[in-house]
Amino acid sequence: MFARVTTFSGSPEEIAGGVETFREQALPWMREATGFRGWIALYDPEKRESIGITFWTDEALVHDDVSSGAGLRDEIARQAGAVQESTGAYQVLAVESLELDD
Repeated sequence: MFARVTTFSGSPEEIAGGVETFREQALPWMREATGFRGWIALYDPEKRESIGITFWTDEALVHDDVSSGAGLRDEIARQAGAVQESTGAYQVLAVESLELDD
C-alpha cells in the first residue's frame, strides 16, 4: 500500500470547510476510483497546519494526479482558503486499525 501526504495551512474554519467539502465532493468519486483505500485528516490548531493522507494500492496511482483526484483536492483547498504547502509519496509499512471518538 502507498500513501500520498499533503500538508496545508489555514485557520480552523478554512481547514474544517475543506475537510467537509472533501467528504461531500471528493470522497464519493474517490471511493469509485480503482485502488483507493482510505484517507485521514489531521490538524494542529497551534501551528495552523493540516495533514491529509490518502491510501492507494499502487504507487503509480499516488503519482497520477488525474486518477487520484489531486486536481479536485487542490480546488477544494483553494475554495476553502487553505494553502497547500507540500505533497509527498510514501510506502506504507504498517497499519493498525483504530476507532475514533468524535
